[in-house]
Amino acid sequence: MFILDKKGKIMSIIYCSSSNIGKLLKEINVGLNIGDEIELKIQLDKVLYYGYFAYYGFKVQSIIEENMKTIVDIIKYTSVEELIEDKKYSWLIKLPRTGKGAKRIFVYKLRTMQPYSEYIQDYVVQKNGLNDDGTIRDDFRITRVGKFLRKYWLDELPMLINFVKGDLKFMGVRPLSDTMLNKYPEDFVQIRNMYKPGLIPPYYIDNPDSFEGLIESEKRYFEKYDKNKIITDIVYFYKFIHRVFFGGIRSS
Repeated sequence: MFILDKKGKIMSIIYCSSSNIGKLLKEINVGLNIGDEIELKIQLDKVLYYGYFAYYGFKVQSIIEENMKTIVDIIKYTSVEELIEDKKYSWLIKLPRTGKGAKRIFVYKLRTMQPYSEYIQDYVVQKNGLNDDGTIRDDFRITRVGKFLRKYWLDELPMLINFVKGDLKFMGVRPLSDTMLNKYPEDFVQIRNMYKPGLIPPYYIDNPDSFEGLIESEKRYFEKYDKNKIITDIVYFYKFIHRVFFGGIRSS
């Protein structure tokens, strides 16, 4: 691996395996000041977990794949002393989300992304933008197995734990991360926080063709829900089942 400054001058040459990239990033972190920028040109023996960089104290500016190498522009934003302790990953994960009353809840899911992916969500949203349903476009963090799990909603089965705990109801808008919630108009976020999120969101029924359409879909659901909670959720659930079996919808 070549460590270059922003002017392209080689600072040092280091060879590193994929399993040792985290240790190397910690060592690089020690030798830099907050705000220092460097460029890494990496050749590794397997897929690089992009979230490693943010986890080990660097803000990612850009990532480019080139001839079996990965070129990464990064800026140091935190010191080694502030880094989180090394963590282990399992298939079952808990993701921070916003619930009713702006309460912080942790939603259970099956892991569909590379480890450390949660640390670069802002970067991926800024780089790739959003699909019409509010999910991230061309999200490279999703694994091959993860794509299969998402297609058939298998990754969301553990969310039934949140349903039993009372964090979620059956029908309702999707519980969102801070990054995604910040994309919404502030006044609508306040309205959204008045309601408990759900397992099955209304955009599966309305199939909006834009992010603005997604917001309008959620507004229509809230308006109907305020008039008759039980009937609204029954009607939406019936339409969801109909779209699954006859409309061919799949999860993003």
